[in-house]
Amino acid sequence: MHYVTTKRGRLGAVIQGSLIDIDAASKALGLAVPCLDIWSLLDGPRRIQDDFDRLVKMAHAKNVACVNYAPKLVGSPLPYLRRNVFCIGKNYADHALEIADKMGISPDLPKYPIVFTKATNTLIGPLETIPLHEGVTGKIDYEAELALVIGKSGVNITKQDAWSHVFGFGCYNDVSARDLQKRHGQWHLGKSLDGFGPMGSAITPTYGSPLSDDTRVTCKVNGELRQDATLAQMIFDIPTLIAALSTGITLEVGDVIATGTPAGVGMGFNPMRFLEPGDEVEVAIDGTLPLINKLALA
Repeated sequence: MHYVTTKRGRLGAVIQGSLIDIDAASKALGLAVPCLDIWSLLDGPRRIQDDFDRLVKMAHAKNVACVNYAPKLVGSPLPYLRRNVFCIGKNYADHALEIADKMGISPDLPKYPIVFTKATNTLIGPLETIPLHEGVTGKIDYEAELALVIGKSGVNITKQDAWSHVFGFGCYNDVSARDLQKRHGQWHLGKSLDGFGPMGSAITPTYGSPLSDDTRVTCKVNGELRQDATLAQMIFDIPTLIAALSTGITLEVGDVIATGTPAGVGMGFNPMRFLEPGDEVEVAIDGTLPLINKLALA
C-alpha cells in the first residue's frame, strides 16, 4: 500500500494498481475516519493509520471510490514541507570517490555522516517540471535517493529505536547545481534552487520494520540506467543516520531525510554528463512508486 496526495490535495492510497480517494471511500462506506489530507495521517495516533489501512482494503475489495492509478493523478505526497529536508552527503563509497576530484574535496570516506539541508522551496511532485534556471546555473545534475518521512518525533533516538520513528519512505531526486556547489564551497545554495527537490510519487509505510539491505535504488535518464545500488552499499545505514540527526536535535513528524545518492551522477562521468533541457529523469526504489520528472525546455 502506498499513500499519495491527489492533484486535488486529498489523501489517497494506491493498492494493486487502483487509486482510492480515502475521504470519498470513508463517506461511501459510512466510516468516520478523519482524512482531510496526509497530515491527518501523519499527525494522528498510530491507530489512525490502522483505521486508514482497513478502510483502503475495504474500499478496494468493494471497488468503492477507486480509479485506475496513473502518475498524472497525484502530486508530491507531502503537499508542503514544514522544515528543510535533511540530506546526507557522500553516503555511498563509489559516489564519494567519483566526485572527489571534480568538486575539489577529499576522497577519504567520512567517519561521521555529512549533513546539509535543502530549503522548503525545492519541493515539487511527480511529472512536475524541474526549472532550468538559465543564467543561474549551467550544470544541473540528478541524484536518486531514498527519502524517509518521520512519523514520530524524538530526540537522542537510539539505533535500536530508529525504525519506530519512521512513517515510510519514497523516491527523492536531490537535483544539484554543480557550478554553484563548487563556487560557494558548500552545498546548500547549489541544492536549494526552486524546484530542485522532486519527491514522490508516494510515501510507502514501513510499519516500524527495517527495509531490506537488498532494497534497490536506481536512476534512469531518458531510459538509460545511470545509477544502480542497494542500501547495503550505504556507508552509514538508516538507524545510524537517524541516531546522528537526532542527537540534540528533535526530529519532528513530517521531517524528510534524504539518505544519500549512489555512484552514477552526471558529474561522475568523463566527460561529465549534466542534464539537458527536456531530459527525463526516473528515480525508482524497490517497494514504492517511481518518480519521473523532466528538466524544463530552454
